[in-house]
This record gives sequence, structure tokens and C-alpha cells, in this order.
Amino acid sequence: MAHTNILLLYVDQMRYDAMGCAGNPVIRTPALDRLAAEGANFTRAVTSVPVCVAARHSLLTGHRCATHGRFANNRPEPEPNLYTIPQLLGSAGYLTRAIGKMHWIPPRRHYGFQTMELMEEIPSHREEDEYLMYLKANGYGHVRQAHGVRNLLYHQPQVSAIPEEHHGSTWVADRTVDFLRANHHRPFFCWSSWIAPHLPWNAPEPFASMYPVDEVDAPYAWDQDRETLAPSLRTNKATADVEFASMEHLKRIRALYYGNISLIDKGVGRILRALDALGIAENTLVLFASDHGEMMGDHGQFQKSKPYEASMRVPFLMRLPGRVEAGSQPDDRVSQVDMMPTCLEAAGVAYPGPVDLPGDSLLGRDVGGPATPRDEYVVEHGGGSNRWLSLLRGPWKYNYYIQGGWEELFHLEDDPREMMNLVLGGGDSAARAVADEMKRDLTAWEREHGFDTTLDDDGELRAVEPPPNPSRRPNSQFPAWVDNLPPEEMALMETPGESVLNAMQHEWTYGLCDLNLRAYKEAGGSLDGTEAQELLDDQ
Repeated sequence: MAHTNILLLYVDQMRYDAMGCAGNPVIRTPALDRLAAEGANFTRAVTSVPVCVAARHSLLTGHRCATHGRFANNRPEPEPNLYTIPQLLGSAGYLTRAIGKMHWIPPRRHYGFQTMELMEEIPSHREEDEYLMYLKANGYGHVRQAHGVRNLLYHQPQVSAIPEEHHGSTWVADRTVDFLRANHHRPFFCWSSWIAPHLPWNAPEPFASMYPVDEVDAPYAWDQDRETLAPSLRTNKATADVEFASMEHLKRIRALYYGNISLIDKGVGRILRALDALGIAENTLVLFASDHGEMMGDHGQFQKSKPYEASMRVPFLMRLPGRVEAGSQPDDRVSQVDMMPTCLEAAGVAYPGPVDLPGDSLLGRDVGGPATPRDEYVVEHGGGSNRWLSLLRGPWKYNYYIQGGWEELFHLEDDPREMMNLVLGGGDSAARAVADEMKRDLTAWEREHGFDTTLDDDGELRAVEPPPNPSRRPNSQFPAWVDNLPPEEMALMETPGESVLNAMQHEWTYGLCDLNLRAYKEAGGSLDGTEAQELLDDQ
């Protein structure tokens, strides 16, 4: 019997509803639609934790946050010694390759991967990033921020300075196809990971103009009353760089978001065709998923880290001919922690323990059958006073925020957009009874699987007084600019001002004067090399 190859296609910050096969009438994703038609589309898949590093380590190790030690984009000290998917598969004779964004800390820790070709968001040194070295070799080494301008424009629509043929999303697909062609004769585990559609939203043409603004769906509840939100969400620290003056501006962002996903889809199509051409599609497990979603303006929020559907639900597709029913749509609540047992099942490798995995193989069980208890799941995020927990059970969702002891109860079948918090202001007796029962069960889960810092002396979930609302800084991203280059290479780099103006030159929904130039200047920002520096000097 032929071995089973494993190909994990992973994206960053993709909403569950941003696919044609998810019922989205606007976005065009023929490759993902094909994958769903030939395999399973888990329509209620969620992330175990909606933030990059923590979610990726849940996938890598098969464990929840309290075990692997990451509850945000943090690094535990000391780091737990846990088995990883590439480590176990490599020991079983598999060739293991990492391509693209891994978001490890430190970035080149291999975790069992035999080879890596990295493309990280903000590498400290160009020489440790294969994609940046590729750009340098192909005439784009002068581009200061290859994945979109984060300084000043992090949440703003922009067209990529890198053309499609050299864009990071194309590069990941190219490297994956090259890997398949070179290694199809032996068992492999390849994790190919895109940065997109994570912001900055900087699609290249023709994808930047693929979706006209008047055809794109608008965010819902953009103007939601802040007093109906949890205290930790009212200031929206991960906010946009301006107070959006028009719905056109918001819809332009979503159009670029969709464009980035369609570019990824184009690469996925090439990868699937390569599997066909090499004759290995029948014995290759293909998984497609995202680490978390993106609020994209819904409920007046951006980014992830929220206990709402747009943030916690993710696309999750799986294909293995003969083992996965084509066109099936299991409604089980699956997540990243099911990835390791699924990959091990496909490879015929046992997990050595000693700690049991919390997930299940999606190949070795009757997914969607009457006996499967996958209608319930706990999503978690953060630690200490910033922690929240969300219990999904049947049609109900109960959210508890440590900060303020804020509660939310939604009936997702009647209210899929989470517009009606049934316990806001106390709620009626029936809703209160549901919330109380779910809170008891969520508390029990936290005692067994979570962090004791969120429990009081009686073992109950704490309620911590929210801090005073900080003054809003509308730009959440002021990272250091490239400064680890030799002087002769730095001299060839575009100036910060040039990178900003080049990125926004074709955008019409906002202008330089709409941005928070004062905060940009205070953080050391510059528009040098352009006439706009005078505007910054006046701040």
C-alpha cells in the first residue's frame, strides 16, 4: 500500500465565510471550491485560540494553550518539551519541509522540520528570510516593506509594491510546487503557509482591482453602540488608522482582502494541478485552514482576538480520496488540535504521550455521526485580566471576559451575526438559566484545562475591574524599520516616505491628511525624500 503524503496549506487571518464554497456570492475561489467538492468542508470549524503564535503552536503540538504555554503572541520560559508533527513524522521516515510564514519564536527554530524556506512578516535580518533574499536576487531588494507598509498605513488599503509574479503569495505556491516535483517519490509532510490575507491589505494587480467596491459586502454592525460591547473591546486597540469617513473606504479594504484570497486561491489551484500531474493526488492528504479569522469591521472591530464568529471561525477543508467523503459538509466543531492526530493517523504513526492529545483524528472516527460529541467546544484567548473564554454548545455561545466579568449569550441559529446579547442588562430568566449553566461548565473547563490565574480562591472565574480607557492611538503598528543592513545596501533602499507614498498613490478612499501623522511623528516616523515631509514637520 502506498504511503500517504501530507500537505498542509495554511493561511493567516482568513474568515470562514471568505470562500465561494462557504456561500459567499462575491469572492471567487475556484481552487478552494474544488477542494471542498472533492473532500470535506467543516462548516463549523473554529480556532482553538484566535491569535497567530498560540494557534500555530496548538497545530504544531496538538495541545491547548496551558500545555504548550502560548496564549497570545508570546514565548513561554522555559518552553515545554512537547512532540511536534514534523518531529514525529520525520522520525517515521517522512521528509518534512516548512515553506512560508511559521511565526516561530525564535524564527529559525525548526521544531523537527528538516528544511525550511521562510517568509516572515517582520524578520530582524534579511539574510534569515529566504523570501527577502529572493526579492533581492530578483531586483526588489530596495522595497522597504515587502509585505505592505505597516508604518502609518497598517490598516489602510494599498497596492503591493511587488508584482504578482514575485509577490509573497505567489512565492509560497512556487516553492510548494518545486518541492512536490523534487520529492514526490518519497513520503513527505509539507507545511506551506501564506502571510496573506493578514493585513496590511496590499494586493498586487490585477487582484487589487478584481472586486469593485460597489459589489463588495459591507461590514455589519459597524456603528454598534460601544456600551453593548465588553469593556475590553470598546476602545478597539487593534483599530484602523483613521476614523473611517465612508462605507466606501471600509468596502475598499474588504475588496483588497478578497483580492489577496483570490491570489492565494490561484496558487492553491497550481498546487492541486501539480499533485494531479505527478500522480500523487490519490495518496496525498490535503488540509487547508487558517489560524484564525478577521473581524473586517464587523461590530466596529478589526483583526482577531475577539470571541465573535468572524474572528474565531475558520475555513477547514480536507481531502484524501477513499478516506474522506467527497462533497461532505460535517458540522462538527473541529480545530487546530485535531490536526496532529489526523496527520498521525494518515501516516500510521502513534502518539508517544505521556500527555493525551485533546483532539481527534478526523480520519479515524465517524465525523458527523450521531455518536460524535463534537457539538461543543471551548475557544480561549489571553491570560490574566485580558483572558476570555467562549463555550460553544449546540446553537448557543456563551462568552465570559475576566475583565469586568462581562458576559455574552448568543443563539447562533436565530442570531448568526451575534447582534442580540441575551444577557445584556441581566436578560430574562430563561436566558439567564442557560448562561448560568454554561458559565458553570466553562469554569470547570478552566479548572481542568486552563490557567489558575483566572480563578479566585474558591475556584470560580474572576471578574477584574477594567482599567480606565486609554487615550486611543489610531495606529497600532509602528515597528522598527529595516536597520540591519550594511550601509551600501541601505543606501539603495527606498526611504520611509517613498514607501508610504508609493503604497497609497493609487488609492482614492483616503489621503495623507486623513492619517494620524502626529502619532506617526512621535514614534519616529519620517516622510523624508518626499515633499510630504513638510506636512509631517507641521505636526
